[in-house]
Amino acid sequence: MTAWVVVVAVAAGSYALRVSMFLFLGGKEMPRWTHAPMALVGPAALGALTASVIFVSGASSRAVPLPELLAIVAGFVAVRRTSNVMHAFTVGLPVLWIASLVATV
Repeated sequence: MTAWVVVVAVAAGSYALRVSMFLFLGGKEMPRWTHAPMALVGPAALGALTASVIFVSGASSRAVPLPELLAIVAGFVAVRRTSNVMHAFTVGLPVLWIASLVATV
């Protein structure tokens, strides 16, 4: 029973920390000096996700499956053409799903 108490306490603490950002900063304007660094958060996150697909432990690379490679390329092209990071998801995920479906058939 004590393990569940610890799990619930950690989950509640994690949730409280995440919600506090929305509650305390949600209606406020961020300082101007934070705008430029915040514009780089999306591309950095996508780069990290892409690197985690390509590289495994020990910084060695692995062969990327064709559906994942197609999704990475489609997302890259979408971002380069539109300059909007969200388009990487709206284009890349359907490409991944369709390519995975075709690869399994």
